[in-house]
Amino acid sequence: MTAFRRLTLSVATFVAITASFFFLNAQPVPATKQSDPISVHIELQKNRFAVGEKPILVVMAIKNISQHEVCFSTDHSLYRIHVATKDNEPPKTGFHRHLRGEFRPGDGPVLMPGPVDCRPIASGALDSQKYDLAAYYDLGVPGKYSVYIEIYDPSGPDDGSGHWLRTNTAHFEIELSAR
Repeated sequence: MTAFRRLTLSVATFVAITASFFFLNAQPVPATKQSDPISVHIELQKNRFAVGEKPILVVMAIKNISQHEVCFSTDHSLYRIHVATKDNEPPKTGFHRHLRGEFRPGDGPVLMPGPVDCRPIASGALDSQKYDLAAYYDLGVPGKYSVYIEIYDPSGPDDGSGHWLRTNTAHFEIELSAR
């Protein structure tokens, strides 16, 4: 019985020393390795649209998975919508080119920034934002398309040097006539 107690005490001491060694020598997790404060996911209003049909809505769900309130900004410079076909990106609309500063000869006047809204999202809460893809891309050609959205990490630095969070990719089709 005494041998058993000594063995138990030895094992417990070894575990305690090992655990304290790892705890005391633990390094902080670098900022790039920390988890994101929000998760983002998109879904389309439907999967098939007719040529010329508007709006072509995609809904982005934003879930605050942090322990603190985060602010979701509607500032156009803090999100990027990406639509593509199998082979390329469809033409951007004038609105989209203006948002990205990709002006072409003959484009209209520079768009003046409107009010920027910052919606607080409580810890554990879910919010959503709708985007009309037809406002960003010319989707007048029948075919299969994919879309994803990137948003700037709301906990990142104000100078834009932080990282972007990417949604899942959703797929849709433009047809000559919707089914």
